[in-house]
Amino acid sequence: MSAIPAEIDQNVLVTADGYVRLVDALESLRTLGRAQLVDRFREAREDADPENPLLFELLEEQAQLEARIGLLEAQVAAARVVEPAADGSAGIGSAVQVRYADGGELAEYVLVGPVESDAASGRVSVEAPVGRALLGARTGDVVIVETPRRTERLEILGVDNGAPPAATTAA
Repeated sequence: MSAIPAEIDQNVLVTADGYVRLVDALESLRTLGRAQLVDRFREAREDADPENPLLFELLEEQAQLEARIGLLEAQVAAARVVEPAADGSAGIGSAVQVRYADGGELAEYVLVGPVESDAASGRVSVEAPVGRALLGARTGDVVIVETPRRTERLEILGVDNGAPPAATTAA
């Protein structure tokens, strides 16, 4: 029997930064989260009422905390750090600058694994429509993004993989 819950893929693809964030979040919940809960239990127990509803709420909160810790432990155990592609194509860890064909709006997306996605900060999962469309794209490409609401055309203005581009030599 696997120690990884069924909802966790055996390979959780993450950036190096994403791995650090997962480990930090796990450590914070294990230490600070549990310590704060213990303090709140201690305060609630000072009430002599054995039917104290706060105790029942804290037990539920403890169960949720332990479930979150278990999920993060499984994600960390299954995490596989992916380095950005060295060939100039967009992959996990790449920052991709795009222009939307409709209206010319500019945007930058960082492609990440599903556990790292945060659309509000431009961190797009490679499993989301925009992420899937950008995966493997190169500067100058035009990609089509199929979303539930509409189809978008994006021109790739640049792909930054965090390393200087490979040198080209003239023959």
